[in-house]
Amino acid sequence: MRKALAQNPNLLRTLVGLSFTLIFILAYAVYGASQNSDYYVYTTDSDERQMELSEIANQHYDSDGEEWTMWIWQFTTNGSNLTWVNSTVTSGVEGGKIILINAGSGYWSHPDLGKVDAKQFSCSESCLISGTHTATIDDSGEATIVGLTSVDPKHRDGGTVRSENIDDAENMSRENIEYLHPDNAWQLRLELPGNHTEIPTINVTSVNEGFSDVHRFEIDPATELVWATFSVIGCFTTLLVPAFGIYFAAQAKERRAEAAALSTKEEE
Repeated sequence: MRKALAQNPNLLRTLVGLSFTLIFILAYAVYGASQNSDYYVYTTDSDERQMELSEIANQHYDSDGEEWTMWIWQFTTNGSNLTWVNSTVTSGVEGGKIILINAGSGYWSHPDLGKVDAKQFSCSESCLISGTHTATIDDSGEATIVGLTSVDPKHRDGGTVRSENIDDAENMSRENIEYLHPDNAWQLRLELPGNHTEIPTINVTSVNEGFSDVHRFEIDPATELVWATFSVIGCFTTLLVPAFGIYFAAQAKERRAEAAALSTKEEE
């Protein structure tokens, strides 16, 4: 380092200039990539609807010596771009069951689906497709079944497509969203232990996605300039701090040696 500084007294100024040059080159590269991007981002609108339940059965029965009460309802969904069908019971009885049935094509579900605090959960890996899913009512009297018609994320919540122009991007986006659920006849069952005449609160909703907007993917150049600046500073700091540390340590050692030699000479 000492030799380098001796050969080039303006080494620090050269390094600073090089740093700023790299920063602007990186910023321009990011800006150019964002302005000429072939990727487009599309968004969707969610149409959530409250399902109208039609009661088709209400009966009492005995199971293993325990009396149960069962209600059965049916409802119909709009299969166009159908994504979610969710059912919830409140004010129920602990140990009871809520059962959501879509016998024709089935749907995907899992106890952790829809839970914000679920950790390391992926529906594409953990959810199961079945015509019948069941949830048990807890001690708070509540139970929920979250149903997903397709685990392919492109059908819901927007996504990205790669295209040469915005018209083709919109067509591709609409094709991604388009989905027709084949069986839209659903059945909901509620089973409670004991003899009951009052029906708990039942809530069933469906969600249909619709195309909203598509726009070119862009990156904010100012933000990327800040990130590029810190990246370059970090790289140069990592390289220069140890080198300058060694240089200054060597200088300090050399000064101590010179002082010791001078002291020895004076004593003589």
